[in-house]
Amino acid sequence: MSIYAYKITRDYGFAPNPFGEYCTLACCKPHIRKKAIVGDWIIGTGAVENKLLNHLIFLMKVTEKLTFQEYWEDERFSYKKPVLNGSLKQIHGDNIYHNENDEWIQLDSHHSLYDGKINEGNLKQDLSGEYVLISNYFLYLGMNAWKVPDKYLEICPGTRHRDYITIRNEPLAEDLIKMITIKYDLGINGTPIHWKDYQQTKLF
Repeated sequence: MSIYAYKITRDYGFAPNPFGEYCTLACCKPHIRKKAIVGDWIIGTGAVENKLLNHLIFLMKVTEKLTFQEYWEDERFSYKKPVLNGSLKQIHGDNIYHNENDEWIQLDSHHSLYDGKINEGNLKQDLSGEYVLISNYFLYLGMNAWKVPDKYLEICPGTRHRDYITIRNEPLAEDLIKMITIKYDLGINGTPIHWKDYQQTKLF
């Protein structure tokens, strides 16, 4: 088992996407998505940019790992395809990639350009991760992010970390995970941090 932790600077409910029965990580963090396997843990903490450095935003145990095409074709995840005139949850669907005639299609979504055209940079980065990580054992705090006690701070990526860390002190991380899963209910415990940027009131 491996445990990965990364800083979340932008939290719109897109990466990770915690809605429904499954929390999914389909975009961003390509190195983690490529390396992680079923049974691994992913921890997401805040950053200086959102004034939540060393605060837990979500954690998930990887219970499935699918290719982008498998994710697209799996009916369980149809609700994660974006609906841009829908609720904020629907707008930020992360099931945005599929292959047609050996060409990758990026849906008009949170990761495309504002005019709906393909964002080549996001497409290249997202697809380089090759896989979508899926969890039915997760908890997401969002705007209710929890300040991690000092004894666990080595688990939180700090200002010197550019992307993510592989946690070496697994017993300490496992202790934190156990504490959190007792303290909070599994599933969604708060709305995404940056939904406050929207005037829209229809969340779900």
